[in-house]
Amino acid sequence: MVQDSTKVSMKGKSMNRIKLELEYPLRSSTHILYQYISTPSGLQSWFADHVEVSSGSKYLFRWEDGTETHAVMIKNITNKYVRFQVDNAPSPDEFMEFRISTDDITNDVELIVTEFINDGEEDIAASIWDSAVDNLKHIIGA
Repeated sequence: MVQDSTKVSMKGKSMNRIKLELEYPLRSSTHILYQYISTPSGLQSWFADHVEVSSGSKYLFRWEDGTETHAVMIKNITNKYVRFQVDNAPSPDEFMEFRISTDDITNDVELIVTEFINDGEEDIAASIWDSAVDNLKHIIGA
């Protein structure tokens, strides 16, 4: 887990935001994994309960508890990574990213999840991502 810390001011409040990076080894080809991180149906199978796309790059992620997140896919490199700019993020520099990394020697594949969270919420965020990636592993048989 890698963390970079930044301070963000929100309407008179000052809060520390950190960049959280989580790495998950997966037994999968990069091509198959990429389908699960870059397509609405793939994301809906493990990340959110419902995913809608409009105008090609505007995403709406919904969960059963009623929460939803609007985001724009701002970068997409086939079989490498996707990056989303989340609406209403405290800083325009914040993003959520799914990156596929392959070890040059062993060919082991990792999914690296990056998001920005409030300082002190690392354990909660990691637990949520652990659960989501466990679902992904189950779906792809990793």
